[in-house]
Amino acid sequence: MFWTIEDTIEVVKIGVGLILSTQFAYGCTIALLEKTMLGFYEYSIYDPPTTTIQKMINVFQKGLLGSGHYIYTKIGKYNWFVRKILFLIALAIQGILSITLYYIISGLLEGIFL
Repeated sequence: MFWTIEDTIEVVKIGVGLILSTQFAYGCTIALLEKTMLGFYEYSIYDPPTTTIQKMINVFQKGLLGSGHYIYTKIGKYNWFVRKILFLIALAIQGILSITLYYIISGLLEGIFL
């Protein structure tokens, strides 16, 4: 058993799918538990980061969980009902874009390397 290019492509596809699905899932939890999840995110980010480790943690957190927080803070000026509707629309668009992006990346990887 040797590690092949197909195995590498599969691992990359799983990693991309993991990141995109985590972004979407965290956005869904923000829609349900807004202040709790926003507080968790703000608690886990170093502002401002002073060490390299803190900067790496910020990049990891923003890369894995950042889109839901970013969208929700941008629409935070609206009242509760409008904010929920806009956020659910944004989540639906994010879900569709995530699926599309996954298939584009998957097709490119298979087209280039296989």
